[in-house]
Amino acid sequence: MTIEQTVEIPVTRRIFLDLPQNLPPGKARIEVRVIPAAEVPPLSLMDLYGSCAGEDTLEAYFERKRADKMLEAERFNPRFNEPDA
Repeated sequence: MTIEQTVEIPVTRRIFLDLPQNLPPGKARIEVRVIPAAEVPPLSLMDLYGSCAGEDTLEAYFERKRADKMLEAERFNPRFNEPDA
C-alpha cells in the first residue's frame, strides 16, 4: 500500500499520521521521504530585526523572577516572616 500526502511542516517539525482504517494493525515498515516543495533562501540577521517587537523585556523577566522568589520565601521559609530581634 502506498500513501502519499503533501503536508505543511510546522516550525516544531512534528507531523502526525492518520492511517487508513483498512490498514491491519501490527508491525509495518514505514518510509518517509522529504522532498522540499521549494528552496527557501537563508535568513540574514536583518531579516530577523524587529521580529520580537512587543515581546517581553529582559528586565520584566527578572522582575517576575524576583517576585516569584519572594513568594517562595514567604511560603516555604518559616523564618522569613519573623520580626527582627
